[in-house]
Amino acid sequence: MKKVTLLLLPILLLFSKNVSAQTYSLGDINANAFITANHDSTQCATMANEMYFITISNSFLGDSVVMKDQNSGQIMAWAINSTGANPWITTLNPMSIIPFFPDDQLYNNVAFFGGMPMKIISGPDTILNVSSNFIFTVPNPCLYDTVSGKIYIDHNNDCSFNGTDVPLNAVPAQSTVALSTGGYTTNNYANVLGNYTAKLQKSWMTSYTVSIPSPYQFIFPATSCSPFSYTSSTLPQSNYDFSLQCTSNVDVQASAGHPSNARPLQAFFIHPYVSNTGCDTVSGILTLIKDAKVTYNASMSANPATYVNGDTLRWTYTQLTNVSNGAYWNSFFAGVHLTPISTANIGDTLCFSISTTVAGADVNVANNQYSFCIPIINSYDPNIKEVSPKGIGAAGDIPPTTSNLNYTIHFQNTGTAPAYNVYVIDTLDADVDASSLKIEGASHNMTPSWLTPNVVKFYFYNINLPDSVSNEPKSHGQLSYNIKLKSGLPLGAQIKNTAHIYFDNNPAIVTNTTFNTIVNPTIITNTDKNIPFAMYPNPANDYLHIAFANNNVHEISIFATNSQLILHQQLSMPNSKIDISKLQAGIYFIQIKEGANVVMKKFVKE
Repeated sequence: MKKVTLLLLPILLLFSKNVSAQTYSLGDINANAFITANHDSTQCATMANEMYFITISNSFLGDSVVMKDQNSGQIMAWAINSTGANPWITTLNPMSIIPFFPDDQLYNNVAFFGGMPMKIISGPDTILNVSSNFIFTVPNPCLYDTVSGKIYIDHNNDCSFNGTDVPLNAVPAQSTVALSTGGYTTNNYANVLGNYTAKLQKSWMTSYTVSIPSPYQFIFPATSCSPFSYTSSTLPQSNYDFSLQCTSNVDVQASAGHPSNARPLQAFFIHPYVSNTGCDTVSGILTLIKDAKVTYNASMSANPATYVNGDTLRWTYTQLTNVSNGAYWNSFFAGVHLTPISTANIGDTLCFSISTTVAGADVNVANNQYSFCIPIINSYDPNIKEVSPKGIGAAGDIPPTTSNLNYTIHFQNTGTAPAYNVYVIDTLDADVDASSLKIEGASHNMTPSWLTPNVVKFYFYNINLPDSVSNEPKSHGQLSYNIKLKSGLPLGAQIKNTAHIYFDNNPAIVTNTTFNTIVNPTIITNTDKNIPFAMYPNPANDYLHIAFANNNVHEISIFATNSQLILHQQLSMPNSKIDISKLQAGIYFIQIKEGANVVMKKFVKE
């Protein structure tokens, strides 16, 4: 069967076809397999669905039918006769095939779908070798063609790859494709020879742009032979080269890789590092100020600190350049082995500060510092939900300027056997924009789907999550997402969220409920025209928010009432926040410097 549906802008061509229909019979089991596929030209992909219509003769109340992976024995689908019907007719959708095949991976217009062979079991009867492999010939697939070029450092500035020129390996050529409706962006990385090839969608395309990312544009300015980007509407193209020519600009950046959470007495690593976005070499010092609630183990660390004093760790690096063996972003890394102390409790946060100083000019000192905090979790409450910002107090007070919330759901299998499948159902509050939901990360492969316009299901299919007795470290899982608040929420609006976690066929485990309340915080507004800013809330708990009227660099210092310097950092964003969660409750003074102008204000830490 074939059907064509026509829509405008662009024309939607949706073809549906029964690709395969097979019958399997043994004893009391009769199964008819129907596998259908459809091609959507606006998505430029073919989708498939597998369904089994099963009749069990001589059936009875409580009778069951199970479909398992032939090789692993993993249960793919099951059903139970809950009415006592005889014969009993049911359907199974085992989801054993890969359901999505994009047009750019077609071979001779053929989409390939397949999964492991399965077996159907009902009582003493077992049907083996149930096929899950089939092909679908796609009518009128989307057209694709290529754009390619070379990315290299043109040391002799002659706009040609020769002599001492260096090909840049793993540098992305970013392709942005504009379609008649919508568009997409893809990164295609250069190989060891500096060559890249991007396969772009030709159907519905109005234009495309190939460019190098902004950090490369900073260090390698546009030249007469190498612009920052190429724009065209014609494919194929084979000469979009980026002949990069060095400048003496240097931008040293500090950052760190770290886990999303930690547990008391369980060791973890953070990886502070320094990168030099520049052709010239630099030398300097990398500093880590660790949280007092963790202990440092030098013998277990990779590249141990050369200087340790209390919570301060330092490393010296030399001759750091951005080009090494044809690769970009040559960085100095350290692997720091840390263990939270036993008194760290659920709800505590571990906060760290990374910074670097370099000799010579650095065009952007604002990114020489990086700070982050990670929460303490524990098996005491393994199935929990967190929100960030968590707000102030039990009501989670947040200002009306808050635009987004980040949610993280943690789960753990505390049973006595592996969990084959886990899914989380989350009903979103009416005050958030469900269409803005963005997945930030997950511990295992996960598929999200909408059950209703405001109920989302996160499905960890075939997760095989070990139980906490046999393998406690691997019995945990999590997912996180970001979502926007609706604009114009009134003061007092409360955003609540609770998740329901399902392990296989067990009843739901209900997490805690997160709370956020829109409040109008006390704002300190500075009337000094030399440094206009606003600061809130006051009193503050975890974070102090500061809004500036410009993008200038501002030096921030916090002092105790005895004039002791507590914190010093630089801010360059119009809206910034300062982590004050580690400060003791009391009165503090904040000093803000912009050039020669200095302002000092008082605030209270709750």
